[in-house]
Amino acid sequence: MAIHYRLLQNKIKGSKNYRKYYAHTVKQGVISLEDIEEMIEENCTAKASDVRLVLRELFDTVKFYMQNGYTVDLKEMGKFSISVKSVCVDDPKEFRHDRHITGFKCNYTPQGKRYHSAEPEVKGHIHRGLLDGCEAVETKYY
Repeated sequence: MAIHYRLLQNKIKGSKNYRKYYAHTVKQGVISLEDIEEMIEENCTAKASDVRLVLRELFDTVKFYMQNGYTVDLKEMGKFSISVKSVCVDDPKEFRHDRHITGFKCNYTPQGKRYHSAEPEVKGHIHRGLLDGCEAVETKYY
């Protein structure tokens, strides 16, 4: 398996990369919860209904903790949290949550470890386990 891409030309005239080509990801489709349940059922002794039950409870529990201000750390899966979106005010005394908070955002940060290397090209980079073994192939479909 690999990540498929195709080359597209930048057509934004004001861009410094105008007329240059870049890789654009080509999605292979959508995998449903049912597809995941079936694959897990094939790979272990749990039935698809058991997997659904556990995933539903996981969702409800993660939602509960996130809505109560916690960051939920699911180890290899990454961290989830909620943040607020708001408009700016000149004076903190003017801020009213019912008027200035405009919404919420779900944040996801994949699990990763920062490299601490003497090599400048590696130092500070983050290794993401979800990307281990990832390969890219150019697709012939345009």
